[in-house]
Amino acid sequence: MTTNALFGHDALAKLFRPRSIAVVGASTREDAIGFRVIRNLQRIGFDGAIFPINPRYREVAGLACLPNVGALPIDVDSAFIALPAAQGPETLEAVGRRGIETAFVNASGYADGGDEGRALQQRLRSVALAHGIALCGPNNMGLVNVHDRVAIWTQLRMGEMRPGPIAVISQSGSMALALAQDERKLGLAYVVTAGNEAVLSVADYVDFAAGDDRVRTIVLFLESIRGPAAFASAARRAHDLGKRIIAIKSGASVRARALVAAHTDSLAGDDDVYDAFFREHGVIRVRDLDEATEMAVLVTSYPNPPRTRGFVAVTLSGGEAALIADIASDFNLALPSLDASTIERLRPAFPPFAHPDNPLDAWGLGFDAQRFGQMLDALGHDPSIGAIGIAIDAPAAGGADTAYALAMVPHATRVVARGKQVIFFNNATGRGPNEDVRVALRAAGIPYLSGMRTSLWAIAKWLELREPKVERVPATTRSLPVAGSDWDRLLAQAGVPMVQTHVVSSALHAIEIADAAGYPVVLKARAESLPHKTEHRLVFVDLDSRDAVRAAYDELDRRLQRLANADAQAEIILQPMLRDGVELIVGIRNDSAFGTIVVVGPGGVLVELVDSAAVRLGPIDDEEAHAMLGETKAAALLAGFRGHPAYDVDAAAAAIVALSRFACAMSRSIESIEINPLVVLEHGAFGVDVLVRRSAWEQGVAVE
Repeated sequence: MTTNALFGHDALAKLFRPRSIAVVGASTREDAIGFRVIRNLQRIGFDGAIFPINPRYREVAGLACLPNVGALPIDVDSAFIALPAAQGPETLEAVGRRGIETAFVNASGYADGGDEGRALQQRLRSVALAHGIALCGPNNMGLVNVHDRVAIWTQLRMGEMRPGPIAVISQSGSMALALAQDERKLGLAYVVTAGNEAVLSVADYVDFAAGDDRVRTIVLFLESIRGPAAFASAARRAHDLGKRIIAIKSGASVRARALVAAHTDSLAGDDDVYDAFFREHGVIRVRDLDEATEMAVLVTSYPNPPRTRGFVAVTLSGGEAALIADIASDFNLALPSLDASTIERLRPAFPPFAHPDNPLDAWGLGFDAQRFGQMLDALGHDPSIGAIGIAIDAPAAGGADTAYALAMVPHATRVVARGKQVIFFNNATGRGPNEDVRVALRAAGIPYLSGMRTSLWAIAKWLELREPKVERVPATTRSLPVAGSDWDRLLAQAGVPMVQTHVVSSALHAIEIADAAGYPVVLKARAESLPHKTEHRLVFVDLDSRDAVRAAYDELDRRLQRLANADAQAEIILQPMLRDGVELIVGIRNDSAFGTIVVVGPGGVLVELVDSAAVRLGPIDDEEAHAMLGETKAAALLAGFRGHPAYDVDAAAAAIVALSRFACAMSRSIESIEINPLVVLEHGAFGVDVLVRRSAWEQGVAVE
């Protein structure tokens, strides 16, 4: 199965595992791209046929050189085009006529080269699709299949790559080179550079790598995702096959705008959406090469965290224990206190005055391998502990804790055999892990990380991993209301509590409603053309008498008449005044690429003042809604701040869930919907103002 409907598994297999390759544009110059590819194929031990093609030469790199693609004596699996961009489409046409099903185009100057280059890439794509060619590139370095000794690769000085379980897929050639260094000696299965993705995309490469039993972990470097739906499908397949995906996504500092309507245009940007997208599809996002490396080491040994998420850190120093506690708090890595029964099991290894805790300073009465084993056994018997981290100082040059670490390995192996997950990590990065310790731990299947801070970050992130979400709410084509007041009714029917709203037609009508509902009340004007009511002074609050209501209504009516952009549907509404609540904003946008995007943050006047928002892909469930609320700066207020009682977080979460389900179900009709504020009280939560932007589909097509 492949995510690209145009190409089946066999075509991708020919790209990754060709038995014969034509190099179009081969050269005798050793620094030329065509020569590099041939040399790298030879050096890696490729045992298939290689056909250099260039009318200028009779021989290249010891191989007979053909004048053109048509002169190929056999059908070949793949062609590498080492020619300038301007010659790419014509050459690919010749490749297609020869019946070659896969190809690589290396040159830059396509979509990366302005309008002319984009037009050239479109021609290249059209040729590839017309001939059914699975095309890698352009503007890339090719790929390496380490296990099968294939290096269709342009690197000038290609180093040795050890076969192993890691697939590297990158949109950047230089980042692929950095990741392919494999300094931790995990071993590589594939290194792929996607380039401009004129035909094949990162999703196709992820899908293929996931289906290879030799691959356990896929590491990505991404600048963007072209085709989120295909990527999501590939990520789901990788997860279902037990593979972990780690992604570095650049561009985190560039914040996009207008994710949801009106007030929330700066609350969430592209990077927040990518975070939510990765979280939903089980992709582990990292920020740099160090994090990618440590996470790869960890999840290649332990793809899944323990069911019991309790973590205990073990050190050989009280100072290290204190530092671990400080760093762990930065990453919300919980270090729960040890169970009383576990402490009793530990006491024989410690002096009478010691108080074993987490982190555990295991020096105790000095290092003794047997006594250390007793400590690990005690931790291993604690059902609340799922993972144990052992901090050591074992530098690459040897010395320090190296001998101790080697003595720890057999005891750690025994604890792992009983179902605990043990992780070693060097306190300092230095020149990397100690080789003797690495080899011993590799044999035991125990990960060995480097650098206290990065290691603890990786462990914290790993322990947070959850199953990707699978639930989806189908879109509907039901008709949408027109009048603003109908939205309140429709949302209430969908399970989003809305404050009681009355459309009033005169000052007398407003007074009658206020008398019946009770004072104080709020009067405001609303219309789809007036999203920012407060900026136009169209809101009057805390009206506690008939005279106040009459005066407010008359003034609102005058201001509406003066506003040229107040459309015919502008109306004046009356609502009860809600006091002493926490105001939230809940904004949702149905995005054509990423789906339903849910944004939650502090609402009301705080929207413009407090840059704090949690973002997910919808629809969300109750657990996610609570997590989102906990991530915002409104969390402290909701919990009760400076003598205030706690507010009804459960009601707020339920309203957010209901709105996300409603917006997702109506994704074909609603582009965005925003409640601001959602007022959370001690008991209950109520939406006050709702703003809806209809989709272009809804505006232009009659809804069935």
